Order: sequence, then structure tokens, then C-alpha cells
Amino acid sequence: MEVLFVSAFAMSLAFAAQPGVIGFESLRRGLSHGWSAALHVELGSLVGDGVWAIIALLGASLLFQNRLVTLILGLFGCALLLRFAWDAWVASRGEVSLAVAGDGRSNHLAAGAMLSLSNPQNITFWLGMSGTIIGIGFLDPQPLHLLVFFAGFMTAQVCWCFFFATVVEIGRRRLLNQRLFRCINLVCAVFLAYMGVKLLLQTVLMSANAF
Repeated sequence: MEVLFVSAFAMSLAFAAQPGVIGFESLRRGLSHGWSAALHVELGSLVGDGVWAIIALLGASLLFQNRLVTLILGLFGCALLLRFAWDAWVASRGEVSLAVAGDGRSNHLAAGAMLSLSNPQNITFWLGMSGTIIGIGFLDPQPLHLLVFFAGFMTAQVCWCFFFATVVEIGRRRLLNQRLFRCINLVCAVFLAYMGVKLLLQTVLMSANAF
């Protein structure tokens, strides 16, 4: 069990360190509003991750084989990403007070949760975890094995939330200026818009093939 927990912990850190929409949105909000905002976006995303994990582990994922459900989630996720891309674009064009304290805690939490919940691909990740556990050496994974893996994975994710928010805050205080802030927001806007359009195309193609 110790090996399973440590393996899940290490895998979770590698997963969290990969650039993605959560990281970019957390970075963007953290630069604008500080450590608290970045942390709450990251923690909010864990709500979505936890929901998808529970759905997969309980076998309720059959519901999400329904193409209509997947279509709705995909369109919602696309709209959300494009909205955040627009916010980043607007921020890249204007001035900002870099000393603004964190605010809108519930808004940042909700943003992270919605970004995670609106990505149905997360359930594919969790459905594949049984294969990962088998690869570690558990040829017949039991519910306890899945629970230990989930605990290790989520523990690492929580640690990453605090680490990433701290890195953003340190960079914000020591390195950030108006020009860098605009450049970062512009990069975030392009990335989020790209991911939104990509999700839209995938959703449309998948729906066309299904219907």
C-alpha cells in the first residue's frame, strides 16, 4: 500500500506540473489578485477532479457515455474557456494595480471547479487508473487499492496547489511589472482561446460521428 500511495503521489505531481488551462487561469488570476486567488483556482479544480474520480470509481461513468451529456459539457467548457480568454485579452490591453489584494474568493473557487467539471476527458483519466494500478503490480485491484491511489493522488494535488500559488506570489512581488503582466495575459488569452476552439472542434466532430 505504501508503494501504491507513493506512486500515486509522484504521478500526481508529474500530472500537475504539465501546462494546462487550470495552471494558466490560476497564473493569470494570481498575478492580478495575489496568492489567495491562485490558490483558490487550484483548490476549486480539485472539486471537479474529485467529482470525476468518484464518478469513475463508482461506475457511474456509464451516464457520460450518453453523447448528449458529453455534447452539453463540451459546449459549456468551450464557452467557459473562450470567456476566460476574453478576460485575459482585456487584461492584456489595460492597466492594473499590481498591489491589489486578493478578492472574490468564491469566484476564483467557482472558476477552478467549473473548468475541471466541464472537461469530460477527466473521466477517461480516472477510468484508466485501474490499468495504472495493474502496471504497478496489483493484478486484481480492489476498492481499497483504488482508494489508496486516490488518496495519494489528491494529497499531492493539494500540496501542488499551495506550492504553485506560492511560486506565483513570489514572482508577482519580485518580477512582475506592467509590461510582463500584459505579456503573460496575452499568452494566457491565446492559449485559452486555442483550447476553447480545440474543445469545440472535438465536441462537434464527436457529436457528428455519434448522431
